[in-house]
Amino acid sequence: MDLILRRANLPDGRKGIDIGIQGDRIVALESNLQATAPQEIDVSNRLVSPPFVDAHFHMDATLTYGIPRVNQSGTLLEGIALWGELKPLLTPEAVMERALTYCDWAVARGILAIRTHVDVCDPKLLAVRALLEVKQKVAPYLDLQLVA
Repeated sequence: MDLILRRANLPDGRKGIDIGIQGDRIVALESNLQATAPQEIDVSNRLVSPPFVDAHFHMDATLTYGIPRVNQSGTLLEGIALWGELKPLLTPEAVMERALTYCDWAVARGILAIRTHVDVCDPKLLAVRALLEVKQKVAPYLDLQLVA
């Protein structure tokens, strides 16, 4: 094994479980695992869980707070109107830069899968093309699913 996490607490309530990892796979999950690894980490009293999933996101609009202005009412209707104002200002580079920043933030907080809706009303499909490129770039560390 490459790595063993010792004495983990699991989401199902089990405590003191050793987790053996080989490559990118969990290969053992048991109390008092009788194996060694070059790297062993004591995670006593810490929760070890599967990665988080964000099942509903709008990555083409991420990190656009205040662009072109702030939603003063906080309502969905004003948010939709703001999106209409923002769309003509979008560039593929800006969409990609904000999306990649958000992806890094998400992974740093334990999210390893995101399902994002993407605006397909633009005849040029600017956001779709930009997010398809982001999907390729983050594929080694994040499962990004685009939904029209």
